[in-house]
Amino acid sequence: MVDPLLDSYSADKLAENLLRQFVFYEPTPKQKAFHNAGIKAGERLFLGGNRTGKTNAVCMEMAMHLTGTYPEWWEGYRFSRPINAISASISLKDTRDILQKKLFVGDTDGSMPPILHESYIIGKTHTTIAGAWDTVQIAHSSGGVSELKFKAFQQGESSFQGVKADFIHLDELPNFKVYQEALIRTTAFDQEKTFLVVSMWPERGKDDLISHFLDHAPEGETRDGRFYIMASWADNPYLKDEERERLRKSVPGWQLEAREHGIPVFGQGKVFTMKEADLFVEPFEIPKHFARVYGLDPSSSSGGTWGCVVLAHDRDKDIVYAVADYKLSNATPTEHAANISHIIPDWCTGMVDPAGAGENMHTKEKTIDFLKERSGLHLVKANKANHAKEAMIDEIYERVRGDRFKIFWMDTGSPGTDASGKGRGCRHLVTEWRQYARDENGLILKKNDHCIDGLFYALNGLPNARTETQFYQENTGRWGDAGYV
Repeated sequence: MVDPLLDSYSADKLAENLLRQFVFYEPTPKQKAFHNAGIKAGERLFLGGNRTGKTNAVCMEMAMHLTGTYPEWWEGYRFSRPINAISASISLKDTRDILQKKLFVGDTDGSMPPILHESYIIGKTHTTIAGAWDTVQIAHSSGGVSELKFKAFQQGESSFQGVKADFIHLDELPNFKVYQEALIRTTAFDQEKTFLVVSMWPERGKDDLISHFLDHAPEGETRDGRFYIMASWADNPYLKDEERERLRKSVPGWQLEAREHGIPVFGQGKVFTMKEADLFVEPFEIPKHFARVYGLDPSSSSGGTWGCVVLAHDRDKDIVYAVADYKLSNATPTEHAANISHIIPDWCTGMVDPAGAGENMHTKEKTIDFLKERSGLHLVKANKANHAKEAMIDEIYERVRGDRFKIFWMDTGSPGTDASGKGRGCRHLVTEWRQYARDENGLILKKNDHCIDGLFYALNGLPNARTETQFYQENTGRWGDAGYV
């Protein structure tokens, strides 16, 4: 039954108005991945630098759910009925000037029209802030009416009490109590999913909210209904190079990681402070005379995270390249071994974390023994003495100063490589590299470091790096000699 409020509205006309707006929105790969994650994730965090399209992406998705109208390319979740939604920022003024403006006003210079055409608005109430709305009623394609409420974090968590919502958008960093209260408000209705979505840049570094996501699972992976993705200026194709340079010059150095890349600064100080331009290189075909070795940080628990980094060593110039990486949780050792085989040649030696030799819940065998005997991986136990980690950090700094350490990385590239060919960027390693830090006592923070540990194991095991020819010359008929586990 069509809501009486919609008697004067044509559903076809409304859909036409909104679909016309979608012409102005071509999602970037990061934005599209964020939208698609809604199929599995009820909690999503879009963590990005300024001008990375994070707020715009969520507002576009909000409009789709409110109206029940989706573009042809949409692969995310679809509501089949009108919804109750909440949109909130730091203050009511911020909510009005950013979120309300994007949805209903657009840019004053005409470069971007309002996301929701005025024909969708069938009723609204105002707050005490001039020009700010409290509640907006929006026509839904089903013939019903969706309701959108505007709120502010400054009103406290109590302002979210007593309401229920299908979709809540928190723009910028809320107090974690506000987040928790908003989460409680997203109670599922009619067996349909509900969503709590945050778009922000990490202005206060790593706090409870960011830890709620980043310490829970790797970027881009949905676990227990949680998902996060990070975006930098390079992920926004509409931000011109000259504009990026202008912004870099205007941003204080200590804020650049957060404002450009959306990277929260962990602890009291980053471990790796060198310029990324000095060590990031575009992937290239790995020459056959480069020796290779990889480091593996496995987990002996069923849901643990595994990390792996592959190094290629140009021994003529003594340059080490990190060419590929791997990071995944909630998989069996067999699945991990199969995945890892896609980024390493079958003749490559791996330096493995000796702590991974505990009982494995899937195989009841030692993890290392399983990987060697059942999966055919060639593994050597790595040195995991406490001093080895600091020694590897020192060696990396020494190599960077001598232009002898590089990381395959393309800002807009996808992770991985094939076993014999061209790397496509160490996405997981770069994320951990940017977050690796010390606490107030100067000790390394043991968080989100599976690929970093894999890098250390491989770098410390560089004497085990071999070319394919050397490997077969040395090991034909002799595999299992002393020193191998």
